[in-house]
Formats: sequence, structure tokens, C-alpha cells
Amino acid sequence: MEMISKKELLQITQISYGQLYRWKREGLIPDEWFIRQSVASGQETYFYKEQILPRIETILSLKDRFSHEEIKQFLNPNAKDRRFTISEAVLIKGIDPFILRIYAQEKSDLTLYDLVVVYFFSNNQTLLDINNYLSVDFKQIASLDQFFYLVKDYSGKTYLIIAGEDAVFDPQLTVLKKQALSDISGLIAQELK
Repeated sequence: MEMISKKELLQITQISYGQLYRWKREGLIPDEWFIRQSVASGQETYFYKEQILPRIETILSLKDRFSHEEIKQFLNPNAKDRRFTISEAVLIKGIDPFILRIYAQEKSDLTLYDLVVVYFFSNNQTLLDINNYLSVDFKQIASLDQFFYLVKDYSGKTYLIIAGEDAVFDPQLTVLKKQALSDISGLIAQELK
């Protein structure tokens, strides 16, 4: 993944050094995302661009409507206790009501993990045969630090894999898409006004 320096990040996002580190202290940006590397002039902090930019965009879009603690509820993988009704879920832009109905047919309410799964399927219908997955129990999702990977095998068949950021795949598999579960939860948070 492409990396971006702290200096570049602050210029692109128009946030201050203090704001960035306050969000780190408050748990809105994980500590491990701050990667220290040696450079000619000493040490510099870097981030994975595709990871940090969506996170900051999400925080900026939510900070005027929600408290930092509420934002943390959507972004922090250890704070996922809220339950959602089917009526709330169907109002979320990006969730297909048909997929929601099939996925939630045995459920009276949904967790944020459920919403993330439904959102992902709703937005990847053309890449994945969702009928193979809608009856799967996604309780193995341990945290929003994981990623959805859509991979294609040599025969052209597409599969969904849920794994960590540093997942390694057989060279015969082609990664078509990689999406952080935390990014999806951020998008959902924006819709739950």
C-alpha cells in the first residue's frame, strides 16, 4: 500500500498536528497506524494512505454532529454494543432492502457487524454471487480491524475472504478489491444522523 508522510497528510486534510494527535489519544485513530521510519534527517511518521485518508474524512464529516465518544463507537473495534432495528437499517443509504431482508430474515435486530456485511454485499453485487454468502453466519468477524477481500481464482470464480490487513494469498488468486470493515462502519455512521 502507498504510504503518506505526516506532513503530507496534514497538508492534504487541512487538520493540525494537535488535532491528529488528539484523535489518536481519543482512540479515533489507532496507535499502530502511526508508523515511524528513519529518514536522512532523523525519524518521520508515515501512514498507509488508503487507510488514513478515509478515516480522517469520516471523522471530519461526523465531528459536527456527534461527540468524539459517539464517533469512537462507530470506528473503534472494541466498542460495538449498539443494536439496530430493521427499520433503522433499511434507511441507510447504500444498503439494498432486498439483501437486508434476506440477511435479516431470522433476526429481530442487527449489530454493527451485520450492517457492515449487508452494506458490503449491497455494494458488490456485480462482483460476487451473494446468494452463496447470505446464509453464512458472520460471527467470526472479531473486529472492524479486518478487511473484506474479493479474490478471483484462475477459473474466474470470485470469493469473499475476511482477513487482516497483512493477509497473504496464493499467487493464483487475484485480489479484485480490499475494503476495511472500519471504513464501511464510518460510512454507515454518516448515514445514521
